[in-house]
Parts: sequence; C-alpha cells; structure tokens
Amino acid sequence: MGEAARRARQAADDALAHKITVLHLASRHTYGVPHIHAELRRHGRRVNRKRVARLMRERDIRGLTRRKHHSLTRPDGTTA
Repeated sequence: MGEAARRARQAADDALAHKITVLHLASRHTYGVPHIHAELRRHGRRVNRKRVARLMRERDIRGLTRRKHHSLTRPDGTTA
C-alpha cells in the first residue's frame, strides 16, 4: 500500500471517527458499537461493523452496559 493510499485511509478513518463521536455524544454516551453502526446505516453510511468497533476502541469510545435488575422483594419460602 502506497503512502498516498495510507493517508487517504487515515483521513477517511478520521472523518468516520468524528461522525461516530457526534453520534455517541448525541446518545449521551450510551450507544455502543451495535447502535452506532445502526445509526450510521440509517444515515446512509455503509461501513463495516468491525471498522466501527476498531475506531471506537482506538479512541476509547465506549457505550454503557445495562445493569441487571435485582428484585428487592423475595417471597417467603416458609409459608405453606
């Protein structure tokens, strides 16, 4: 791969990373790779999910993980 091609790929990655950052900020830092990829597709941007994951990983962009629901009320097992 030539130097010009490398620079072109880096410029394309930087532009895509900017769009990813904008979408991530618009989601209030909640969207991860699947949501970001879906939003890019919805806006007409065809891009590989693995490329989105790589760019997000390189720029330390992470979505929020949902917490598991823990019920505080437990049935009493002693009554029959």
